[in-house]
Amino acid sequence: MDYATKSLKELKAICKERKIKGYTKMKSIEIIPLLTDTTEMIEQVEPTTPIETIVIVPLSFNLIHGDCLIEMKKIKNQSIDMILCDLPYGMTKNVWDVVIPFDKLWEEYNRIIKDNGAVVLFGSQPFTSLMITSNLKHFRYCLVWEKNKFSDFLNAKRKPMKTNEDIAIFYKKQPTYNPQYWYSTPYTRWNTQSAVDKQTNYGNHKENHVVSVDGKRLPTTVLKFNRIERPKHPTQKPVDLLEWLIKTYSNPGEMVLDNCMGVGSTGIACKNLKRSFIGIELDKKYFDIANELINVVS
Repeated sequence: MDYATKSLKELKAICKERKIKGYTKMKSIEIIPLLTDTTEMIEQVEPTTPIETIVIVPLSFNLIHGDCLIEMKKIKNQSIDMILCDLPYGMTKNVWDVVIPFDKLWEEYNRIIKDNGAVVLFGSQPFTSLMITSNLKHFRYCLVWEKNKFSDFLNAKRKPMKTNEDIAIFYKKQPTYNPQYWYSTPYTRWNTQSAVDKQTNYGNHKENHVVSVDGKRLPTTVLKFNRIERPKHPTQKPVDLLEWLIKTYSNPGEMVLDNCMGVGSTGIACKNLKRSFIGIELDKKYFDIANELINVVS
């Protein structure tokens, strides 16, 4: 059943029929995952059929037009090094902005990602909370993308302007982590033993003396990247932000999957950084744009 086409009143009626609790004050985006979970218990499972396998070779690019829940079944177990995706949040009136059932999504993600692979997913509240709670077992932390321009101006009289999006990091075991250092004014830091003795959060440790002649700094959880001025997709992410994430959580030659690739920005970033890429997009219009833009990159 396509719950995304149902009104809030219809969704609540289905909840009442199935005796689901706690739905009365929920929005459509919050109810749909509840109904999806119960659908599996009342619908017959379709018979399985042989599935074509996506062949993965070094520095290969596979662009696929189709439903990601179907197409991901063609990917071999534990063959993906990193998943980087901007899932639909279900927060706009765009016809494609329909939340993918989390249970079915994680079933495929957990099967195809390597044990030490990172799953990096964009989000925005309240979708971010739903996404994190859908897999608390493997959720580790969130990054924040701070934009140079605000959005949500229609609600300017109701709440502060929005200048950020969330980036949730999931993994089973410690993944590749390549810190993306940045540089500022050179510095010297000296922590005496008496000073560190007062810092009890991490137990006992010794005094330390740190000198940075080049001003090298560790990355933080706040990532400052400009929005795209004239995007070809309403939720298009900047390539330089995607490159930062890909460099952090993967190595050259490894395979990156974007199962909602839009106009292919993740694919462009992968091509720039010598990563293999599988991109899946349901909307034919955006798939054709992605195919064109990625093929332009040398």
